[in-house]
Amino acid sequence: MVNNEIISVVIIGAGNLATNLGFALMKAGAQILQICNRTPERGKLLAKKTHAVYIDNIDKLTQNADLYICSVSDHALVKIIPKLHLKNKLVVHTSGTLGMDILKDVSSHYGVLYPLQTFIRSKSRQFKDIPVCIEGNNPATERKLKMLAEKLSNNVHVIESRKRKILHLSAVFAGNFTNFMYTIAEDLLNQYDLPLDLLHPLIVKISHNTKYHNLFLFQTGPAVREDRNIIEEHRILLKNDKLYQELYTLISNGIIQYKHSHDKL
Repeated sequence: MVNNEIISVVIIGAGNLATNLGFALMKAGAQILQICNRTPERGKLLAKKTHAVYIDNIDKLTQNADLYICSVSDHALVKIIPKLHLKNKLVVHTSGTLGMDILKDVSSHYGVLYPLQTFIRSKSRQFKDIPVCIEGNNPATERKLKMLAEKLSNNVHVIESRKRKILHLSAVFAGNFTNFMYTIAEDLLNQYDLPLDLLHPLIVKISHNTKYHNLFLFQTGPAVREDRNIIEEHRILLKNDKLYQELYTLISNGIIQYKHSHDKL
């Protein structure tokens, strides 16, 4: 592999992350040569927006790109890897959970480019403050990826596969699960014609608290106070929605157990 900067890129995938990565790479000065995606509608749209050529089959991949980014689901990646043959080309995946070595039979130069953020196709995100986690199978590959990542973000970290899995798990708790909690809150409010706006100051305050450490010290509410009367009253209010009631009970018990096992508060 020639030790020059990454200019030309092929993106395999056209989902949320692939779309945002494509835009960020273009902004950083890269040229997107091809978008490879099984679904023509999404693939053609992203190819048009990134001035790339759309292809529907991995067999049609050009061999002239500096970087090949596999930005598909973990399930899809496992399926397409046996079809990828890129020799000494640099290839990466964007998964938070799969190890780097899953690409070892694809090329002699491989790694991971994992932006830690939630993405949607309809709204392009600025990458500059997004943590971008990289890993390369050798120092030269890692340097090359780091050079590219630093064009995308001011927040670049070299993190090996085992730690990246923990990072992804933590992100599920902090991001995915939290958003679902907001969804439940919104649903409960809607049932009584109350606006979600009422919770916005609370949500902003709690989010602000995460800039500090020892976050459990900021825990409030009936569970951490072990106020069994209020907890039971809330459970009764949720009697018609068993899922919400079970989640409320499980999380409340978790808070109480964490408090005792860690001697907090």
